[in-house]
Amino acid sequence: MSGGQKQRAAVARALITKPQLILADEPTGALDSRSADELLDLFHEINENGQTILMVTHSIKAASTAKRVLFIKDGEVFHQLYRGNLSNEQMYQKISDTLTVLATGGEQGE
Repeated sequence: MSGGQKQRAAVARALITKPQLILADEPTGALDSRSADELLDLFHEINENGQTILMVTHSIKAASTAKRVLFIKDGEVFHQLYRGNLSNEQMYQKISDTLTVLATGGEQGE
């Protein structure tokens, strides 16, 4: 069984009982791009139906689908973004900009 197949099976087991809170640690990590997109679409749908998703990811694409993104630096919240009316593409750019600030050692708001 491939890593992607194992990941899809784990997601199915986690979602089958319709929990109020879903903890997702790198949920798209072992998936091909099509499967990752399908999973992110599913997360969007179940979130719209009232389930909360807490996702940890290094994927800008996955993070850009979220309503709220927290950036952790040295164990503390460094910055956060709220989607509001932003498109996935606009969120992607805001996340990229924040990661650039983090990577260059700058302070948020510069």
